[in-house]
Amino acid sequence: MAENNTHKEFFVAYGSKIIIALLAVLVLVAVVVKINQSNKNDQKQQAELLGQSFNFIYEGNDDKALAELERLIQNKEVTGLSYAKAALLAGNIKYKKGDFDGAAVLFQKSLDNAADVDLITAAAMHGRASVAIEKQDYASAVGLLEKFIAKYGERTGNLSDRYRKAEPVDAVPSVPDALWKLALVYQQMGANDKAKATAEKLLKVYGDSQMYVDRAKKLIASL
Repeated sequence: MAENNTHKEFFVAYGSKIIIALLAVLVLVAVVVKINQSNKNDQKQQAELLGQSFNFIYEGNDDKALAELERLIQNKEVTGLSYAKAALLAGNIKYKKGDFDGAAVLFQKSLDNAADVDLITAAAMHGRASVAIEKQDYASAVGLLEKFIAKYGERTGNLSDRYRKAEPVDAVPSVPDALWKLALVYQQMGANDKAKATAEKLLKVYGDSQMYVDRAKKLIASL
């Protein structure tokens, strides 16, 4: 119990309580874009099936949203990309409720059905890493976060390129958060050299984000 409390206190102290809700909102935006760009009846029908769940989420009624999403998934009323979105959103709700095993299953289902849609695969990967952190499975968390950063991180930290607007852009906006979590996980594992190197990379590449600058400096000072 004491070990678990230490784990919680550390991540709360460093502002790292994982919230996947932002990624879920981004998925909702992607759904709207998809509807506007498509005239295909099957795609519209799939989007409409998710509509009630989205309404419940916007209203803050997670219980009803989860029940509807699980019904769609279990009855296989949604397929393909819509299935991936439903699983992601359901996984996010289970995560927020503390059902980490259930969330992990749903995040994996989302990954398995997301094809090459970066926004959804990134959110599902981030979700799996978040679950691993909550379960203190740090080895798995490291593997997932390193894979995430390698796949989606494009920025270099080259200031000359940045000023010329020639620096590559990350494929998804959550890379600095993943890098930050990776630094914290390394610290929890006692790999302080890796934690420091990761925090220093965060400072270099994302030095234009004051939030991550402050967090990285705080972590480095504690090592």
